Amino acid sequence: MTAPILQVEQLVAGYGRGPAALNDVSLTLNSGQLLGVVGANGAGKSTLMRSIAGGLRPRSGSITYEGEPIRGVPTAHLARRGIVLLSEGHRTIRPLTVDENLQVAAMAVLPGRVRKRVNDMLPVIHEMFPILKERRAQLAGLLSGGEQQMLSIARAMIQRPRLLLLDEPSLGLAPVVVERIYASFRSLQEQGVSMIVVEQNSTRIAQACSSLIVLRNGRVTAEGAADDLQGGRLREAYFG
Repeated sequence: MTAPILQVEQLVAGYGRGPAALNDVSLTLNSGQLLGVVGANGAGKSTLMRSIAGGLRPRSGSITYEGEPIRGVPTAHLARRGIVLLSEGHRTIRPLTVDENLQVAAMAVLPGRVRKRVNDMLPVIHEMFPILKERRAQLAGLLSGGEQQMLSIARAMIQRPRLLLLDEPSLGLAPVVVERIYASFRSLQEQGVSMIVVEQNSTRIAQACSSLIVLRNGRVTAEGAADDLQGGRLREAYFG
């Protein structure tokens, strides 16, 4: 059996000297798997993502990536190892064009080979998001919200992640755009990318993922196959 790409065990994390935002959270992610994490505002979803990506040092517990402990390793180092976090909101540089945004993303991992990385990835990005090919010379700030989110995902793809962490990728987007975004997740899975997707929209993520975790008040209240966490069981785990 293939070893998991990511294991989180008994993670406790918080901000400053305040109460813990995560308490005893554990999860396992296999290679190529899409794991959904759902919960209401304040449940600890973003804290979990920041802890995995290196933006927040957990208080205790362990995080293992590709068999090596990474708890507390800085974000930039983890990005070079293939862990990329796409935070909530559109992460684009608004005064730059679509192509310039992709070049800046490439600089983060390959400062000496930006042009080659962008050229290598453009066919994949344009196949996934044809609108970005049409908008190559357009300023990111003039794109629609959905187009900016597609560009955000394309910027993450430029870094060739092995583990992609997405925080509320469908927030505020029209249903037709959400479908395009989730179609891109299927394509990334086919390329071997492992993903953790945080959503408040539990119905949509449950349709896309194989496994689901529900967080409430910083604790896991339910986990298992997405098909099994539906209806009343999901509502009880979500709201208590």
